[in-house]
Amino acid sequence: MQYIIRKLENHRKNSETQSIFTDKKGHQWEYLTQKEYMELPELERRICADMRKKDSGSANLLLRDGEIRSGLYQYRSKKKFSEKTIGYIPVLPVDNTGETAGDPSCIRIIGKSFVKAYIVPVLLLLLLAGLILGSFWYLREDDIPGLDESAIAYHVEGVKNTDPSQIMMPGISGFTMEAGDTHIEHVLYNPEGNPCYFKYRIILQDTEEVLYESGLVKPGTAIMEFDLNRTFEPGTYNVTVLAETSSVEDPETEMNRGAVNTVLTVN
Repeated sequence: MQYIIRKLENHRKNSETQSIFTDKKGHQWEYLTQKEYMELPELERRICADMRKKDSGSANLLLRDGEIRSGLYQYRSKKKFSEKTIGYIPVLPVDNTGETAGDPSCIRIIGKSFVKAYIVPVLLLLLLAGLILGSFWYLREDDIPGLDESAIAYHVEGVKNTDPSQIMMPGISGFTMEAGDTHIEHVLYNPEGNPCYFKYRIILQDTEEVLYESGLVKPGTAIMEFDLNRTFEPGTYNVTVLAETSSVEDPETEMNRGAVNTVLTVN
C-alpha cells in the first residue's frame, strides 16, 4: 500500500507552526503533534503504518511526497519500552496510478525515548551497582576475622558518639561472680557511632594474668555475658579492663586504647 501526505495546514490553527521529523536519509517530514492529532475527526485518527528514523526498505508499504519515498513499518499498537511517539502524518492511501484508494488515516512517527533508552538503564545500573556494593560490604563485614559471635545489638538511651573523629569509651563497673564458677553476667559495650571495633581484655593486676579476651565488638553491639579462664576463691580481686580499638575501615589498623581499674568480687 502507498500513501501520500494530506495538507497539514487544514489541521492547524496556527499554520506558521511546523513540526519537522528528519529521517536517516535526511528527508524532512512535517507532522502533527499529539494535541493536533487528537483534534482530527475520530475516523481520520486511524493508524495505518509506522515511520522510524531508518527506512524499512519495504516496497509494499510506502509514503510518497513527490519524488521522495520512505519505506514504512507495519503498525503495532504496543511500542517497545525505549520508544516514544513523536507525532503523526495525515495521509491518504493511493493506488499505483496515484488515485485515492481508501479513507484518510495517519502514519505514526516512532523515535527513541532518550530517558527510557539511556537514562533509565544508567539509573538501573547505578542501583544494581549500589546493591552489589552494599551486599559486598555487608558480606565483608560478616567475614571480618575475629568478630565476637556472642556480641548482640545494644542501645543505651542518650549514649551515641556523634563525632567520628573521637572514640567514646563506656564506663566499666565492678564484676561479680560465684566462687568455683567462671561465668560473669556483665555488659561489655561499644557505643553506637564509634569509628572502631573494641577488643576487651580483663587482666588480674597482681600477676598481669589475662582472665578474659573478647573478639572484635562492632559499634552499637555488646557482649552481655562471658566466662573467665579460671575460677576464684571468695574475695575481692583488683583487675584492669583494657579496651583496645581498631578501625572499622581496616581492622588491622590499631587506634587508641583505654584502661579502667576496677574489682572482681567473688562470693
